[in-house]
Amino acid sequence: MQIKTIKNILLLSLSYIFLVGCTNIVEHKVSVFKGENLITPYSGFLAGWYLSIENKENYQSRIWQHPVYGFKDAYVISVTLPEDKKIAYFRQVIDQPGYDACAEFTTLTLQSSPDEPYPSEIWQTNCKKKNGSEAKILHLMLLGKDSFYHVQKIWQDRFISNAIEQWQSRFKQIYLCDSRATVVVCPDVYSL
Repeated sequence: MQIKTIKNILLLSLSYIFLVGCTNIVEHKVSVFKGENLITPYSGFLAGWYLSIENKENYQSRIWQHPVYGFKDAYVISVTLPEDKKIAYFRQVIDQPGYDACAEFTTLTLQSSPDEPYPSEIWQTNCKKKNGSEAKILHLMLLGKDSFYHVQKIWQDRFISNAIEQWQSRFKQIYLCDSRATVVVCPDVYSL
């Protein structure tokens, strides 16, 4: 009889701990910020990558670096204040260091949407240096009303064409929305 009572108390105690523990779980909800939002596809595969964050007055960046290859395999999102310039101007500014520093430099447009509401462009640059090293960078720029967005995927000295194609597909899924506007509606994150 005593063992049965101890088992019942233990069972009740464990049940109580389990039930009380579960009631303290706080549900985490993703939210859309008021104003302009950069919407990117699922990037959970970056969970093991090293993240560095830079926040300055007029510039913010997030850099994910591969845990083994570091910056030779990186994903970068930069956000700056917009300037009253056309998207071709920004493309030239972004490509200029490649023209200046590379022995061979090519730039190839993959997708261009210069029209409103948010002009955008996806392109790929290839840089071969005199020392034999090579880099490929996939770029996406979006010109928003609140900010200018530059997204990059960087590969140095190791290129897998299948991975490049996957990233091109991901870049084509990135877009801007504005919670204040009705032109490009932000997703309902609570229904996800």
